[in-house]
Amino acid sequence: MALHVIPFNMPEPMEIPAHIAEQLRGMPVGEAIRKGMGLLMQIEAADIILFEQLDASGQLQLESVMGKQGPLADLQADLAQEPFYGQAPAAASGLAGKAIEQGQSLLVMGTIDGGEASAMPPRLARHLVGDGGNVGFIYVLRLTDDAGAAQGVMTLIRGSSEGPLNHEQPNITEGMRQLLSTLLSA
Repeated sequence: MALHVIPFNMPEPMEIPAHIAEQLRGMPVGEAIRKGMGLLMQIEAADIILFEQLDASGQLQLESVMGKQGPLADLQADLAQEPFYGQAPAAASGLAGKAIEQGQSLLVMGTIDGGEASAMPPRLARHLVGDGGNVGFIYVLRLTDDAGAAQGVMTLIRGSSEGPLNHEQPNITEGMRQLLSTLLSA
């Protein structure tokens, strides 16, 4: 099975509890995004979450990488070396650029063979599968303003053994995506 990049719509959102939403609204945006990522980790929505944001000049920046135990500074430093960061997003700008350019979220799954060209950024592919293997389930979720314009992307990476998001995870994730989008747009 090859790597598949599929346009994807999340289900209806679950409302984020008011006390959590208020807490996030009271924080600086970057801190609120990281806290939201941590909350998604608590419900086991991902093994790794990437947060990429469009800066004031419209260039894609890798802002945060989080694993189950917290920030992954070494992985963030490695991934930040991809040449598309600091550039305007385009389909060639990895998964985030592809989602932004297509104007919709993506589901990525399948396998990569070592050395094979794919939509997966090379450094991320190397981290996930080394010389090749199953990438698991990757949800590339656009963070948008009220008009639908991209503000950034939150990418949830789940190993193949974890399976896709299930039960209430997709609804909670969509609720958090919408809340974080609102915070980015403020």
